[in-house]
Formats: sequence, structure tokens, C-alpha cells
Amino acid sequence: MDKTFKVKIYTPYGLYLNTEADFLSTTSAVGVIGILPNHAPLISTLEISKLVIKRESDEKIYASGGGVINIKKDHSVTLLLESIERQDEINLERALASKKRAEERLSEKNDEIDVKRAKASLLRALNRINVSDKN
Repeated sequence: MDKTFKVKIYTPYGLYLNTEADFLSTTSAVGVIGILPNHAPLISTLEISKLVIKRESDEKIYASGGGVINIKKDHSVTLLLESIERQDEINLERALASKKRAEERLSEKNDEIDVKRAKASLLRALNRINVSDKN
């Protein structure tokens, strides 16, 4: 039985990460999923959420902007994400400012405000704040 699996993460800017893992967790449209070696094939959408990748005693935590996960028959995992930031890369001040802007947009009674976009911006900011290790 394999002890690790390949993980590739792509964003609109290209390949973000190519690594091996023995555990990965994230949130799909139906809830939190945990992936171990030899996981059954799966394709699912992903929510804006915390993403955890473990390899032996090393654990990396990310703020994921949502996307799609594909676990292939060879048990490799590919994630196509809108955005991703490693926990130690998150600029908490910028995330707090983004949260404030999104909340202000949502509180306005203006037909020109793209409510769906403002809600997504708020969710991304809240996720980055929650994942931040400076919190």
C-alpha cells in the first residue's frame, strides 16, 4: 500500500505546488473531506476554505479560494483553485481591509453593487483571517 500520493495545485497563474502528501483535507460542496493514500477516484467542487497538506510531521495550512478537486485512478490529486495562500504568506492587514470593503459594499443599497461578487470577496477575506497564524 502506498504511503503517499502526488498533489498538484494549479491557479489561473499556473502550477502553484507539486508535492507528495500522506494526508490532505479541504471542504467540498457537501462538507469537509479528508484524503489518504489510495483514496477512491473523485471529482468535486471546493468551497472557499482551509486546506491542509501533511507529509510525515510537516503540516502546511493554506487559505483556498475554492475550485475543483480531482482524485484520479492512480490516486494522484489535482486541485484547480481560484486562489491559494500559505498560512505564513497571508497579509492579515490586507485581509482585514478586504473584509471591511466587502462589508461596506454589501451594506450599500445600490443596484450597481455586484452582491454575489461582494459576498465571495467577504468569504475569501474571512477565510484568510481565520487561516492566518497572526490571528
